Amino acid sequence: MVQTKTVQSKAKFNIFTLGKFYVSQGGTVISEDSSRSRRMWEVFKFLLSYRNQSISPEEILERIWPEKDYSDPGTAMRAQVFRLRQALKNGDSEPSVSDNIVFSQGSYHWENNVECWIDVDRFEAYCRAAVGQSLSEPNQAANLYRKAIALYKGKYLPETTYSEWSEPLRAYYHDIYLNAIYSLTDLLKRKRVYTDIIMLCEQASAIDYFDEHIHEIMLEALIAEGQTARARAHYNEVTSVFYREMGVKPSGEMKKLYRQVGIETGSFELDLGTIQENLKSKKAISGAYFCDPEMFRYLYKLEQLRSERNDHPVLLCLITVAHGNFTKPPADQLKSVMLNLKDVIMGSLRKGDLVTSWNEAQFLLLLPGLNREQAMAVLERIESVFLRRYSLYDLVMHKKVESLYQLEGDYHFQ
Repeated sequence: MVQTKTVQSKAKFNIFTLGKFYVSQGGTVISEDSSRSRRMWEVFKFLLSYRNQSISPEEILERIWPEKDYSDPGTAMRAQVFRLRQALKNGDSEPSVSDNIVFSQGSYHWENNVECWIDVDRFEAYCRAAVGQSLSEPNQAANLYRKAIALYKGKYLPETTYSEWSEPLRAYYHDIYLNAIYSLTDLLKRKRVYTDIIMLCEQASAIDYFDEHIHEIMLEALIAEGQTARARAHYNEVTSVFYREMGVKPSGEMKKLYRQVGIETGSFELDLGTIQENLKSKKAISGAYFCDPEMFRYLYKLEQLRSERNDHPVLLCLITVAHGNFTKPPADQLKSVMLNLKDVIMGSLRKGDLVTSWNEAQFLLLLPGLNREQAMAVLERIESVFLRRYSLYDLVMHKKVESLYQLEGDYHFQ
């Protein structure tokens, strides 16, 4: 299994910075997050982050609160550090982590006078050790990467996201984390442990959803496991979010993996027969035209060329029947719903509109001459008619209206 429990430190003081900041003493949290104490803990976070440096009070205050002007930086820093020491001692006369904050020769610095367990130190140590053993002891390296990843609960000091002084370190530790994910999945790939790779990618995307390489790794693993429907759903969800949130189109590798999904499912085995039957048909088409995906691609290309000459809009509409989280429904339930949905779609469209069954859970529609609002109104009407006649049970009809773009000769329906 990918999940690894974080080993509890035996040190008296534990400092956590990844995902959430807190300081614990003997299992009791002694740090606070209130408006009254926020400033002194900000000083602590800064001194902890730059514990290998000696920094003057002026520089510390300038970097933490650049918008403020202190007439006496030394006095202001002493006041914050005094409050900090009181909080860290927690009324105890025993040595505390505050003894590691030292002032000498006009500067503050961190000394290891009292043993402290710091998550980022252990995180880095695990990753360094894993890199050193990845070739000679791949199993041991994989275990070390798991331990490091288990420590990474989120980005470094997320409470200071809008503070410039913490951003370089946040990026630094996050890069180490991503490299650990990539390296561990490479090791697991050699052993063909694809279920572990899928779980790992799910955990990683919860922390950094917008790292495209994580999704590429997950798609590869899903395809290798034969989970092609889930791979398609994941691809559609990810590319939609990327385009909506950042205006980013899928990479060539993502598109290549998506094409592989189609090949793995054998979606081409009926293409020739379907196309031949369409070519043989002599019946006049009175309504929308239903065709196979490859014929749909060809007809779309013709429509695209025509739209470029005539400057009229062409929009693609996607109807997906799935659970709310885009997971695949039971086959029997899905088949029944899709058969009824096809009838509703064909009875709701105009002559000249194109329809194809993109896969077992999706219909793709080409609606020339409509704008986005009109196209979405058509999809809403289809859903309304369907719900009056049939039931979706516990499923959801997901609807999208997007334009189609061309990249390196391949047509991707976004």
